[in-house]
Amino acid sequence: MEHYELALPYREMLVGIGLDSNEYDRPPLLFKDLYARARADGFKLTAHCDVTQKNTHEHIRQVVEELGGNGAERVDHGLDAAEREDLVSGIKEKGAGMTLCPWAYVRHHTETNLFSHMRTLMDAGIKICISSDSPAYVESNWVTDNLALLKLRGGFTNEDVVRVQRDAVDMCWADEETKGRLREEFEKFVEEMRTKREIL
Repeated sequence: MEHYELALPYREMLVGIGLDSNEYDRPPLLFKDLYARARADGFKLTAHCDVTQKNTHEHIRQVVEELGGNGAERVDHGLDAAEREDLVSGIKEKGAGMTLCPWAYVRHHTETNLFSHMRTLMDAGIKICISSDSPAYVESNWVTDNLALLKLRGGFTNEDVVRVQRDAVDMCWADEETKGRLREEFEKFVEEMRTKREIL
């Protein structure tokens, strides 16, 4: 709570709060009071739910259903939700987005599981943003590298890549005017690539 209060004088620069680092035996609800206050103060909420973590499914459930009183707007990682139909449907029904970082997961999952889990979430209609996690810790793999991994090793199509980029704009915490500009710029780029037959 102390760190949260220290950040409040700068709240015009902040949109939301998150939770990361080592979550072993540290479930999200350890921070329920902080998240309740942040929700009351008008912040967006997210939290890490790292893959193959002890009690990972329960951590995901807490983030989706309970943090801030009725769940966070976003789940960071949370790939293992694909193993439980109740979690998939809960994330979908809530409209929560998920940030996924494929290069960070190849250490913990077989590629077959990694990409089938991602496909399960996408096919369920969950909005997904492909992110880079912490490039310094994952062989300097940035967003472009993570998108390339989807195509080259995961069998995802160009249309899939376009979709997750659209999802990224839809689920981001920018204001609607900014989102509109991002969408316009992205759709212009997609059309240019289609015209050049470089994608799709």
